[in-house]
Amino acid sequence: MILAFPTILLSSWPEWLACVIVIGAVIAGRKVPRGSIVAILLAVPLAWYFGSAGGLLIPLSFGAVVWITFCVSMKRWQKPAEVFAILCSLATAALCGLFPEPVPLRLEGNYPTGTATIEIAATGGKPRLLAQLWYPSLLLGHTAPVSWLPDPFLAPEFPYHRLRSAQAHSRTNAPVVTVDAPLPVIFYEHSWAGHRAENIVQVESLASQGFVVVAVDHPGQAKRVRYADGSIITGRYTTTPELTTPQDVAEFKITAARCFSERSDDIERVRSALKGGAAASLTRRLNLDRVGVFGFSFGGSCAIHLCATDPVFVAGANEDGFYLFDEVPKGSFLFLDEETPAWLQSPPTANEDAGQLLIRSAEARILTALKQPRRERVILDGTRHLSFSDRIYASPIPRLARVGWRPPGEVHKILDSRLTGFFKAALRAETTPE
Repeated sequence: MILAFPTILLSSWPEWLACVIVIGAVIAGRKVPRGSIVAILLAVPLAWYFGSAGGLLIPLSFGAVVWITFCVSMKRWQKPAEVFAILCSLATAALCGLFPEPVPLRLEGNYPTGTATIEIAATGGKPRLLAQLWYPSLLLGHTAPVSWLPDPFLAPEFPYHRLRSAQAHSRTNAPVVTVDAPLPVIFYEHSWAGHRAENIVQVESLASQGFVVVAVDHPGQAKRVRYADGSIITGRYTTTPELTTPQDVAEFKITAARCFSERSDDIERVRSALKGGAAASLTRRLNLDRVGVFGFSFGGSCAIHLCATDPVFVAGANEDGFYLFDEVPKGSFLFLDEETPAWLQSPPTANEDAGQLLIRSAEARILTALKQPRRERVILDGTRHLSFSDRIYASPIPRLARVGWRPPGEVHKILDSRLTGFFKAALRAETTPE
């Protein structure tokens, strides 16, 4: 995915059209005031209804109201009102360009992608589970692409909210590619208070390369789980854990260990359900005995745990998550990390807080792990923590999305190449269709 200008123009056409109409109506307002007012009263509400910009339309709307007010009742202020309305329209146009609705471009792999969602019944006091699968498909089919997010309430905060209206590549229940050998499977683990669709770009890219990717919403840990019957489970944790004091860190590690245990149990339930035919079109077509796992942030931390404790997981990747405990992954492992902060490259100082000490211990564990065979590490200069999630596509200017300075298309290309190459080698995916 690259946020090129044509992409930005396509994603914001209702808003930009409204801006053009308002500017044109204001300029023509002295000669045809009634017609201009009607044009504005039509264009602005339609942009709110058909577009996805939401609050980004506030400058346009405010400028239009001011111009209409002065045009009707205070004509001596009409000229300043014209200038104000035009500036407000330009402001909205600029905001829509800076924070566009993401539009996926061509996938890197050879296949279009399909998706299916399965629900696993509650059992033994354990809650229902939702898991989504992405897989290589033969045909696009006639169904429309699915929404980027399965639940609009999962959208990021303003002004990054336009993800709630975006569409992904995959199509629901598209036919699965036909191969002789079982398809390699990779589990995706969501972040702390995250959700299964937080990294759609990476997930779909892997599916287009011939992998089946399975993402589970962990009830109580996910930000929000919305089941098919409309019932909802919201997460029990804050978005970002507090890690200032030694007590904070100690409590976080206790909670993390409990979360790892819950996630391991959830994944085993999903794996068993898939073996039992929970995804009908993929029954007996998945290699569920040797699987991979990767995750972002806390999901990456969980990937380390799974590869260290469950022999089913023979390969894993951690995208900028803490290496929290002294457990050692037993298979191939890939570490993908943000640019190393300057303070971490210097010796410890007396005024560092407990969170910084936690990062130092995590870094030491990574360096120790890299001494083992089948270990790789990539540090992406110019990136920040959120660069490894779909947040990087919130703006064509990375600094506005708070993801460093490296362009999103460049980051995606590196991540896609390293993840695909790593999992193909680690899962012996030469059987993947070419």
